[in-house]
Amino acid sequence: MLKAVLFTADAGLTGMVRGMAAESNQFSLADIAEWSPTGYPVARVFNLITPDVILLDVSNADRDLAHAAAIHEYSPAVPMVGLAARDIQPIVDANPEYGLASLAVWPFDTIGLEQAIARAVHKSAGKIYQNLVTFLPGKAGCGSTTVVLHTAVMAAKIGHKVLVLEGDLHSGVLATLLNLKPKLTIRDALMAAPDMEERVWERHVAAAHGVDFLLSDPAQKEPIPSWSHFYQLLRFATPRYAMIMVDLPEVVNSATAETVRASRCSYVVTTPELPALKLSHYRCLELKNWGLDDSRIQVVMNRWHQRSDMPVSDAEEILQHTVATCIRNDYRTLQQAILRGVPVEEKTELAEAYLKFARLLTGTQASKKGLMGLFRK
Repeated sequence: MLKAVLFTADAGLTGMVRGMAAESNQFSLADIAEWSPTGYPVARVFNLITPDVILLDVSNADRDLAHAAAIHEYSPAVPMVGLAARDIQPIVDANPEYGLASLAVWPFDTIGLEQAIARAVHKSAGKIYQNLVTFLPGKAGCGSTTVVLHTAVMAAKIGHKVLVLEGDLHSGVLATLLNLKPKLTIRDALMAAPDMEERVWERHVAAAHGVDFLLSDPAQKEPIPSWSHFYQLLRFATPRYAMIMVDLPEVVNSATAETVRASRCSYVVTTPELPALKLSHYRCLELKNWGLDDSRIQVVMNRWHQRSDMPVSDAEEILQHTVATCIRNDYRTLQQAILRGVPVEEKTELAEAYLKFARLLTGTQASKKGLMGLFRK
């Protein structure tokens, strides 16, 4: 949940924003600063807390826009939302030095204020993390989770610090595949994200096969996270890992969309069958609706038979997107691994395919020793 600071001298506005913060699952009101003839007590606020967003009363343009400029100059990295009348918008658009990233236009409600905050954060502080990639199945059952798991394990084997976020909060199966029962889940980590620190992080993360995991528990239905929880979790985690992989369900929602918006690339995992390819095409279109351009959308062809399945070029025509890699079909090897609760056998073509993809994701050159040499280390 984002920490907001409200700058206003209006007691009525203060009460209204307090009520909205109490209703919201996206922001809390961390402080309220009243303006005075000598200006806003900006330094006092920033000495006490580091807000994620500033809410500024802009009911008097002549007076309040100058205050906006002063706050922005003092802390240009913090997104600022103006609480203002609609006729302020042209002035704000023409004067970026005021630092107002968005406006909540009167009369607004809690949803309207949340939307204005989201616009401001994504405009001012939103970023694409080069070490973040997301995965989702084009069609349920395409094996996206197994691709994420084994690629992550391979990335760890070649020397990268890897985190996997299980974004399927309702039907995630990673804990089952790993034979783990975490004490704390990704829901817990998301709720703790605003005040996350190392010792708290370590209690939430489950480690297996050289990879850190934030796992879901399908039996846990609450608390319900918002995009702001994912935003803050990523802000904490991305500096700490060489690669973060997010395993999403086939439908991206308004909360998990934050991982998609911030990712270097989103991979749709499909199989060679026509229904899966058609649905994967629609998944790609949905990703574009969340703000990704074509260069940040690619496809993984899973369970592929080189001899019997359609050529990759034909699949790409249906998908209208590039197939980044093909993972061969080896049902028996994969099922044996699942039953044992371990990754696939290392000395298999399937493991080689996951390793190749891990090198692609991490930009790691192949060892001259090959896969067998890697596992003898």
